[in-house]
Amino acid sequence: MSDQIIPSRLGPDASDRLITLAATVVEAGVLARASLKRRYSSQMVSKAPRDYQTEIDVAVERLIVERVKAAFPDYSIIGEEAVGNHEAGPDAPRIYIDPIDGTTNYAWGLPHFGIVISVVEQGEVVCGVVYDCMQDELFSAEKGKGAWLNGERLHLSAFSDVQDALIGAGLPIPTQVKSVSEETYHQALRRLMANTAGVRRLGSAALSTAYVACGRLDGFFEDGLSLHDYGASMLLVREAGGLVTGFSGGPIGAFGDVLAANPALHAWLVEGFQPA
Repeated sequence: MSDQIIPSRLGPDASDRLITLAATVVEAGVLARASLKRRYSSQMVSKAPRDYQTEIDVAVERLIVERVKAAFPDYSIIGEEAVGNHEAGPDAPRIYIDPIDGTTNYAWGLPHFGIVISVVEQGEVVCGVVYDCMQDELFSAEKGKGAWLNGERLHLSAFSDVQDALIGAGLPIPTQVKSVSEETYHQALRRLMANTAGVRRLGSAALSTAYVACGRLDGFFEDGLSLHDYGASMLLVREAGGLVTGFSGGPIGAFGDVLAANPALHAWLVEGFQPA
């Protein structure tokens, strides 16, 4: 993709850094999209029970690492597949890479997955991109510069009734839920099913959170996530006027309890994790 096209898909004040990340993620998306097919067991590695890796995860991360190392030689790099990780020092900006967010979808040939690159400075996510390879949708955000989808600025609008809300949620595998009890988590899910317009489990936390930023979902929660999964998407939601917290309404905890929502819905979702 030409250097002229990429900036047109970002905000008007996009930094050179964001333009580089966007060009990188779109290039990596071509590889991921072209390689999508029904996988066979011989092509998957089980990193842990129900946690998979394909050869494309590694290939995509390798491509991204090559590009960001060349562009940002003084940055630390932390990839989810640990391909070419590099530590540049405690004060250096840190680039987090999730080459295929939604690997289980990808491994089974389901065409819904994303590529995520997040930049952290002084412990805060300040820049990031999320790319939906199959839909060719480029989400981007920088701190203080808004959230964008293919060049359109994202602004969350309020709604009036919980029953009109569509919510995304992770359906946890065994042992995934650690921030609250499994019963509390399941209670929150049942509350959604009983009160909202519907619950969706899409299989990519990064895209589900980005969908909150653009209004396709009014909220999303999942436990057991890492900064690789949610960093850029968290920034998208906040820059679009939404809220991202842990299940308690406070900071995201050590086990990765992420709750993203339209401000009109956030408090109601947090209530769902309180003891009955």
